[in-house]
Amino acid sequence: MKYDYIKGFIFDMDGTMFDTERVYHHFWKVAAKERGFTMTDEMIDSMRGASLENIGVLFRECNPDYDYLEERAIREKYILEYFEMNPVPKKEGLDELFEWIHEKGYKVALGSSSVKNRVMMYMDKTGYTEKFDYICSGDMIKNGKPAPDIFIHCADMLGLKPEECIVVEDSLNGIRAGYEAGCRVFGIKDMSPLDGVRNLMDEEPEKLSDIINIIEGK
Repeated sequence: MKYDYIKGFIFDMDGTMFDTERVYHHFWKVAAKERGFTMTDEMIDSMRGASLENIGVLFRECNPDYDYLEERAIREKYILEYFEMNPVPKKEGLDELFEWIHEKGYKVALGSSSVKNRVMMYMDKTGYTEKFDYICSGDMIKNGKPAPDIFIHCADMLGLKPEECIVVEDSLNGIRAGYEAGCRVFGIKDMSPLDGVRNLMDEEPEKLSDIINIIEGK
């Protein structure tokens, strides 16, 4: 089969496993209206999947009179309050894919740009904490996406070479990071159009469970 050499998967979280990017988009707009800073759809698209540091640079370019971390903390408060009262929505096919991954004995890691407290809240709320061999959040890595560091690190922690791993991502920054890491990259469409990075992707499954048929060559 085409992917016989694959031994592990590395998943992004927001927009890939969980349908959370729309919530983040909404609360950026809420915070911007409340606080008076600029936050366009184009800005949010460019920030999606990027490291905290890179997002801060983009934010300050348009809002030099605002403190990014202060404004981000306000948005983060809204997000945490929202998910205290609402379930974390899973992307289609997630449970089916993970059941298959464990049946087949693949190693699996999480490589998310989100900070650890949010990552672990989502993992615990959805029961996914124990489904991973290794979990890495954005604040554990010096150079975040689109730098490849997080995926190289995750592969190493799984005891695998990057080329033995499939990165599953939805964002342009994440797809670029997976490609630069030397992993195979499967792009899941969410809120970011993937037109500009299709040359970096190996596959573009419609939903997560479609990965099963792709790997099995069906």
